[in-house]
Amino acid sequence: LEGIKCPQCGQEERFFIVSTVLADVTDGGADIAPGGGIEWDDSSHTRCPGCGHSGPLAAFRQQGEEAA
Repeated sequence: LEGIKCPQCGQEERFFIVSTVLADVTDGGADIAPGGGIEWDDSSHTRCPGCGHSGPLAAFRQQGEEAA
């Protein structure tokens, strides 16, 4: 989360980010598939758990930081 900070309250420890994951899904549940990972980008919806501020992840990047 280096370079990510809530623009409203300044919190920078934890965020809710809408992500994409490749999952192995069965009737018994779901697991991250082998070789699968969790992905997000600057357009991913992000919410600060501290103050509830939300928007695209790009809005939470401190100026001058590149996309991860």
